[in-house]
Amino acid sequence: MTKKSDPVRVFLTMEAGLAFTFALAFTLQGLYFVQEAGLRPLQLLLIGAALELSAFLLEVPTGVLADVYSRRLSVILGCVCLGVAMLLVGLFPVFGVLLAAQVVSAAGYCFLSGAQQAWLADEAGEERLGSLLMLGGQYGRVADIVGILATAALASFGVGVPIVVAGGCALILAAYLALKMPERGFQRPAPEDGPQERFTWAALTGTLRHGVREVRASHTLLFLIAAAGLYGASTEAVDRLNQFLLIRETGLPGGLSAANWFTLLALVGSLVGWLVTEPLRRRLDLSDAARVAGALRLVLLGSVAALLAFALAPGFAWAAAALTIHGVLAGLYSPLSSTWLNLGLDPRTRATVNSFAAQADALGQVGCGPLFGLAGNLWGVRAALALAALVRLPTLALLGRAGRVTASRPADL
Repeated sequence: MTKKSDPVRVFLTMEAGLAFTFALAFTLQGLYFVQEAGLRPLQLLLIGAALELSAFLLEVPTGVLADVYSRRLSVILGCVCLGVAMLLVGLFPVFGVLLAAQVVSAAGYCFLSGAQQAWLADEAGEERLGSLLMLGGQYGRVADIVGILATAALASFGVGVPIVVAGGCALILAAYLALKMPERGFQRPAPEDGPQERFTWAALTGTLRHGVREVRASHTLLFLIAAAGLYGASTEAVDRLNQFLLIRETGLPGGLSAANWFTLLALVGSLVGWLVTEPLRRRLDLSDAARVAGALRLVLLGSVAALLAFALAPGFAWAAAALTIHGVLAGLYSPLSSTWLNLGLDPRTRATVNSFAAQADALGQVGCGPLFGLAGNLWGVRAALALAALVRLPTLALLGRAGRVTASRPADL
């Protein structure tokens, strides 16, 4: 039997492996969809809608499965699904196949969502979760830089080649996790109706009901999940429209191709993110919910300012700087919000509650993404991005309410 490795080492390897894989798969994916697959604007929107709608439908079921059966198995399945989806995208640039690949990809994201954090909290301890998530983010940024450079080299053989290689990397990572990923801290819950050996529908629905009760009983969780929905609504606009603004509104400087400019921007963003996050990771006590809450609100406020600056940028240099700052802050937002959400959760339903938050994020993207697209058509892409920034202000209010509850009632986490 293969000896399992230290969970922290496995987690850092997983974070670096996923970041490297995602850099290969997504740095030039938009260019691949347009140049190789020949997708039209409506088809691009349908690709995005298929991904987010599938994620919305699959989030909670996959989270419940992770809580009932195995967080380790859920993570491994997530990597397998992502690898298969990337291979489909890179090998078959046909709209129907690309659309089906989004469903497989969404399943992969959902198997990973919540299960990673729940597994890490089980194996390394909840008190270390925040610092390890930030450290994993740093490993990820370095791997992201390497992946972007590898993308630039592989793209000389074809824009789809990095995506195919990414699929292979995801499957290799799944094999590594199957051999080395431990699961010693996870305890399978007994179903509410029947003996522990029978993990049937009763076990699944019992875990789901328990997760719902936990969220309803905690004002902090309710505010954080609502904030996830609003934040998701604004991120969809940024993800879909940032390259459009750089190409059509400010224009790209000469000297480099569009692919090289976007590769360079991704490299700069990852490097700056690493430099900013490292001192913060060393100084911030991420086991203190009040400190995490304060840091998260500051990060969100900064992201609002950066996104407004990007939307109103008069030229490329201003836009590139604002987008880089926004990307760094977005990279900080995810581990901070995940840390706050997970502090004090019942281990039996940790992945399920995380999936509720991810589902709220997906719902925000599915529900509001087309509205921002319509705003862009009617009033221009700058107006759409400015609206996306303003949507984050209510999110700031929700985080403030959650922070006050956390400060006054620390047990209500």
